[in-house]
Amino acid sequence: MRGICLLNHRPHSYTPFKSIMRLPREEAFALAAKLYEDKTCTANIRFGADEFANYYETRLKAEERLYNKFTSLGGKPEENHPLYFYVHGWDLSKKFWADCVTEKLELDDIDACDISFTFGDSHVENDNPENNRLFMKDELMELVAEHGGIEALIAHVKGQLGYGMIEAQLWNDAYVVR
Repeated sequence: MRGICLLNHRPHSYTPFKSIMRLPREEAFALAAKLYEDKTCTANIRFGADEFANYYETRLKAEERLYNKFTSLGGKPEENHPLYFYVHGWDLSKKFWADCVTEKLELDDIDACDISFTFGDSHVENDNPENNRLFMKDELMELVAEHGGIEALIAHVKGQLGYGMIEAQLWNDAYVVR
């Protein structure tokens, strides 16, 4: 049996493993306008003209914070902007990506210096230090052991945040190159 899986959801027509944050600003805003018009994914509301300007700026700040924390913990990012996954899925993801393709990676296959984690959405900044805390693969494995398995850890996170999501930030595209 394999260990912990990482899931990434996307609409069928979208190219896998891309990040709008890796585009130059002008291209990012042009793509956001196009994505906003695609109503197949309810998560695309964030790409509306007013919403995206705020999303883009706050996402840049969040990713800078993630990058700095990741490198301070010994991470060795190959990219300035990570690709995002859910550890063992996320129950609310079906709300946003009802008819989508799910890409899956095995955490066992990813080097510890290429991945980080947060409880909840790393983009969301609030007063909950657990939500803003970034940690590495070894700490995730310690937490899994401490809670008696990944499902129990996700249930613990749900109790803390109100939703059970552990986000993974993948900092090396070598794992997703096809």
